[in-house]
Amino acid sequence: MDCTKIHVRSFNPKRPGSLVAVMMTVSEYLGALYGNVAETRVGNSYGPCAECGGSIASPGIDHSRMIAPALSLKNGAVLLWAGTDCAPVPRIKQLAAMIGIDYLKPLEEQDPEFISVLLYGYDREPVSFVHNKRFRTDYYRGCVSDLQSMIDARTTSKGNLRMISFFSKQRECSACQGTGLSEGVLDINIAGLTLAELNKLAIPEMLTFVHCLRQSMDLHEFEIVEPIISHLFPILSYLSKIGLRTLPLNSAWRGLPALSSLINQK
Repeated sequence: MDCTKIHVRSFNPKRPGSLVAVMMTVSEYLGALYGNVAETRVGNSYGPCAECGGSIASPGIDHSRMIAPALSLKNGAVLLWAGTDCAPVPRIKQLAAMIGIDYLKPLEEQDPEFISVLLYGYDREPVSFVHNKRFRTDYYRGCVSDLQSMIDARTTSKGNLRMISFFSKQRECSACQGTGLSEGVLDINIAGLTLAELNKLAIPEMLTFVHCLRQSMDLHEFEIVEPIISHLFPILSYLSKIGLRTLPLNSAWRGLPALSSLINQK
């Protein structure tokens, strides 16, 4: 698979789309960055993990990954619905107002019990809100229940399936460190960092890493990965601006299957 054929799409921070999709795009492009360099240095080294085959998702919902406490509700703290215009978005906004949660303030600076409410629902009283110009009143059932409903309904929506994949529990694979990628990619060192080490950096440090890659690579390698780098920087800048400090990259990776959706798109 020739990763140099990835079509780099422009990123519009005013209309970023689903926050989960944005984060998964970062992880896919980081995998592609190291995969391209691996191909130039090792010949046919880019592929799925030999141990797990690149499949690390397991049945069941990982509740711990559904909320980003460092973010405000406005900036997407409820990751399942962040960046969408689905009915739960105005419902959650009204629920926050009912309970006394500041919509503009990071959740980690507010009542920690509200995170449990976001996950598992609120049954004390119904929430009234407007969606698509229609007035509605119902109970907030929680994002865990919402996601489980998608699973139970056997959804075929690509967006929903991506959400289910992102929030699924992960099977630990020591061989690929949860990336789903081959040993050849994991062994590659760029600017003093392996892919697993880059994954552990805070977003500001990732930005510095990406910004300085031109000085850390030879001309041939840089020309190959420059489109990926030019795409990564504005996305990471956006995530840093909204207040996200780290990325759950290991769990977001799906190796080659996820990356294949970006190949040869026009």
